[in-house]
Amino acid sequence: MHHASLSRPAARGFTLIELMIVVAVVAILAVVALPAYQDSMRKSRRADAIAALTRLQLLQERHRGANPAYASVVASMPGSPSATSPEQHYTVTIEGPSASGYTMMATANASSPQFADLKCRKLQVVMADGTITTSSFDAGGAQDTANVNRCWVR
Repeated sequence: MHHASLSRPAARGFTLIELMIVVAVVAILAVVALPAYQDSMRKSRRADAIAALTRLQLLQERHRGANPAYASVVASMPGSPSATSPEQHYTVTIEGPSASGYTMMATANASSPQFADLKCRKLQVVMADGTITTSSFDAGGAQDTANVNRCWVR
């Protein structure tokens, strides 16, 4: 009598070692990619501050056309605009308005993820006698007038 041997089919799937290697590769990729992604998001959210400052610059000029000096607060500009940027990441303030200029500052809100932007926590526009200059401030308050941190990339 002939007995058929019971053979096991070849096992399919991954071994524990193979799975551990895949998990390690994914973890390494995440460690490299996450900071780059977060930095990219911070840079893109700076456009929120630039948009707010640009919009308010236009409103300042409209205000100055009808008044002897630039507006001292955002709410007194034409249309009563908000002092918060469109995406709510920044608060805009006006400092030192006069008949010939002003300084506007967009400061990252503490409740926004943009507050973690240590290199470009504040963006500033200065208009003096028809000349507009831009600069930024880091989290420590140091001013960057040469745009070394590239806060004003448009």
